[in-house]
Amino acid sequence: MSMYKVLIVCQGGMSSSFVVNKIKAAFRDHNEEIEMHAYAAMELVDYIDEVETVLVAPNVTYMMDNIEATCKAHGMEPIVIPLDYYGQMDGEAIRKLIIDSKK
Repeated sequence: MSMYKVLIVCQGGMSSSFVVNKIKAAFRDHNEEIEMHAYAAMELVDYIDEVETVLVAPNVTYMMDNIEATCKAHGMEPIVIPLDYYGQMDGEAIRKLIIDSKK
């Protein structure tokens, strides 16, 4: 079983911490391992080397140019979390995004 290492970039980490908990629960429900954190988008450069997947909260898509450039420089493509998944804190749907990104 592989460990997923994921970072959500957001405004400040508050609402995303709730989403992170839902995603972790979804992975646990499937007996899968995940290491996941939420940080402000401006901190992406500080943590990107520790992860293999970067999720982007809908409230920071205005920063996509910078986020995308940072991710691409590290060989990654950022994944924008759809607003409905994020707003509903749908951990299972976001889990599927993460898994599908690895296929």
